[in-house]
Amino acid sequence: MTMEQQLAEALGAARAACFDPQGVACDYGVLTGSRERGRLAVCLSALESFDPQAVRLGARTAFWINVFNAGVLRDAPELELAMGERDLAQFFARPRLTVFGHGFSLDDIYHGLLRGNLPGHGHLRVPMERSDPRLGYMPIAYDERVHFAMYTATRSSPALVAFEGGKLDLQLEDAAERYVRRMARVERGGAVLVVPRLLQWYAKDFGGENGLLEFVAAHLEATQADDIDRNIRSVKLRYAEFDWALNRR
Repeated sequence: MTMEQQLAEALGAARAACFDPQGVACDYGVLTGSRERGRLAVCLSALESFDPQAVRLGARTAFWINVFNAGVLRDAPELELAMGERDLAQFFARPRLTVFGHGFSLDDIYHGLLRGNLPGHGHLRVPMERSDPRLGYMPIAYDERVHFAMYTATRSSPALVAFEGGKLDLQLEDAAERYVRRMARVERGGAVLVVPRLLQWYAKDFGGENGLLEFVAAHLEATQADDIDRNIRSVKLRYAEFDWALNRR
């Protein structure tokens, strides 16, 4: 079994043991002392001597998403002490993983590798300098749907999913649809579309507000999408506040 398969299986086991059926809420008390969390820690420790170039090109996005999400779950006890946005921002900014001798923060993986080395929310600078050797591990293509794959352990977080390289496109599409339908809503008969604050932060990744509107509308349930289509030239976007509270089951 390859390293990326071991990591995906460990994430799947953690979801089955500690999460609700949708992968949205976690029993952190169960997770903290679980065999599944220990298994994730073993997988992440093994990455210290693992060369990510060994992961085939088509599977690298799934691999790095899983590394990010595994890091969040392994270190979840820290999150139970977080007191809001500032503490959580520090959690994701702090170096906590070593891959093939290189240190990574979770932000390095999310914004440095998976978003093509762009600033994260609240930051002006890119995570990595141009000469940073870690950029060589960046997946070959960027997919804006990665935003729906990154588990942040908050109530506004996407669900936890164990991603697989051969199923990535279908899994990302499913993750986007599930998040949009859970977090977005249509008001005033389609005149107003309320979308998650996460999407406002990264609207440029979707081509700006017009692209964001089209993306969200395409992932709504059919009746809501029809309401938006009837008002597409005049619909107004509103943004729901991000809920930074821990998503306890």
